[in-house]
Amino acid sequence: MEKKKEHKTDEKKEQTPATQADDQVTHLQEELLHWKDLALRNAAEVENIRKRCALDMQNTARYANKDFALDMLPVMDNLERALKTAKVEMGKSNKPCEPFFTSLLQGVEMVHKQLEDALIKNHVKKMQDAGHVFDPDKHQVIQQVEDPSKPTGTIIEELQTGYTIGDNRVLREAMVVVTK
Repeated sequence: MEKKKEHKTDEKKEQTPATQADDQVTHLQEELLHWKDLALRNAAEVENIRKRCALDMQNTARYANKDFALDMLPVMDNLERALKTAKVEMGKSNKPCEPFFTSLLQGVEMVHKQLEDALIKNHVKKMQDAGHVFDPDKHQVIQQVEDPSKPTGTIIEELQTGYTIGDNRVLREAMVVVTK
């Protein structure tokens, strides 16, 4: 029993003021490291939030005109149909067109070009699909036809032009005819 008492008194002797101060310094250093780590993590999180917000603002600005662009696409389609029809009809006629119709056609071509330039300026671009392979994310198949000269799923005709906005985000799928 006496040995146990001696052992306890030895432990008490080890807890001198200097040892207690060392323990307290060690504890404070650990706490300092903890708070320093927490501050670094919070600073990194704030930086990540700042970057995410900047990207969100950029995407919002880039795609803000999406609804307006969608409203303009049928206008573009109708202008293209009018130009195509007028050129076909003018080609059928053997006699020269009256200057009025030639001027009208040139005016419609200028409006078409102006609308096309405005769409491009606002990051709306036509998809070039004829001859490419069908992609369900970009195309809507309207018809399939047999064509042994081309691989299955090749787009052979575009019935309605597809458009992208921004960084190739699909604005409107192209309506296409593909091979079986």
